Amino acid sequence: METMLSLRFIKEVRKNKNISGSSLVVVIVIALGIIFYISAVSIMNGYIYGIMKISFEIKSFHIDMNASYNYDSSVAMKNAFLKDKRVLFASVYRESKVLLSANGKNTGILYFRENDENIFKEDIGLDKSLTLVEGEKNLSENNILISSKTAKKLKVRLNDHVFVFLFSDNIESKLVVKRLKIAGIFTTGFVELDEQLAYIGKKTGDSIFKDKLKYSAFVKLKNYKDVGKVADDFSHFGIYGLSTWEENNYNDLTALYFEKNIIAFIVILVLFVAILNILTTIYITVLEKNQEIGILKAVGFSPPNITLVFLLYGIFLGVTGIVFGVVLGIFVMLYLNEILKFSVAIINFFNETIYNALSLFIVQEKPRYIEIFSKDFYLDKIYTDISSGEIIFITLVVMLLSIGASVIPAIKAGNIKPNEVVRNG
Repeated sequence: METMLSLRFIKEVRKNKNISGSSLVVVIVIALGIIFYISAVSIMNGYIYGIMKISFEIKSFHIDMNASYNYDSSVAMKNAFLKDKRVLFASVYRESKVLLSANGKNTGILYFRENDENIFKEDIGLDKSLTLVEGEKNLSENNILISSKTAKKLKVRLNDHVFVFLFSDNIESKLVVKRLKIAGIFTTGFVELDEQLAYIGKKTGDSIFKDKLKYSAFVKLKNYKDVGKVADDFSHFGIYGLSTWEENNYNDLTALYFEKNIIAFIVILVLFVAILNILTTIYITVLEKNQEIGILKAVGFSPPNITLVFLLYGIFLGVTGIVFGVVLGIFVMLYLNEILKFSVAIINFFNETIYNALSLFIVQEKPRYIEIFSKDFYLDKIYTDISSGEIIFITLVVMLLSIGASVIPAIKAGNIKPNEVVRNG
């Protein structure tokens, strides 16, 4: 009965422009707040996931073992890792900082990495993370894979040659120079990381590093969240010098999570202010429905019954905003990149149309083409990761705030006395 009466009140207040407008504003603001919350949190989660995912597969792995072994010892260590059922893949590698040179241009490479020649066939994660622009992933002797960003800096193309300059106290000869053929040009989608990477095979690495540079081993897990437990277990078995992705990316992760929490807090404050309008809306409704409340009291409705009617009214407003906000928020996040590209295409179309029309009468500069994902952008798309737990969290927060905002005017409605309504008309 209380639910029916609450829905009836909602239907009738639509005739009152003030109350109807106020209710609509409440629903819209709640929906927009939830959409913004889902968008902000999902983009932050996606940004963390996008960059960390690339880092897992390419740079820092899930678990990394410090360079302190020869090749045979590192292979034995790799095989020990692979016996653990939680391990997805393990391999060995060597790396050093080098200078690449071609056509009078130079660029430093932070992760000049030697891998087994068949690494791309065995490590599916790495294979998927490196997208070929040209050539093939061929790490045969005297071949090198470089990024499209590096190729652009050095002004080289597929099958051109680059010179590797390596200067290190760890290598017998102070300066090593090696001429390598570009077998493939790749991109990770993360420009800053592209500038730091280059790959060679083991035979090429032997000719450059010889046997003076120690090997490292890396581990990728089936579930990267188990990294702490797995690393501890390996340490107990006498395997030391391990570092996890959490340790290697601690500062970046801390900063990103802090930013995410600040954004979430600000959105919740905005939602809190918006939901306070529920209090005003229900209070005005109570004043408008004084006579109906008096009649309900006269026919036997108790104060708790009347309070529940208006409490449900506030809950209905909150639920309506939640439903629209969650549905639209998820839709926007699922198709965010497509929506952005479509929006930019529309803007560019109108800019071009206006330019062509005005060019018939006046000479003007051609408008700049707008790009969402330019070649110098950090990522080649906006990663999103919709968390069901965070959607449930914001839903519960809005529901609790809606109930809290509805309590005071609902109690006031329940305390209205029938004789006062009759006496005051």
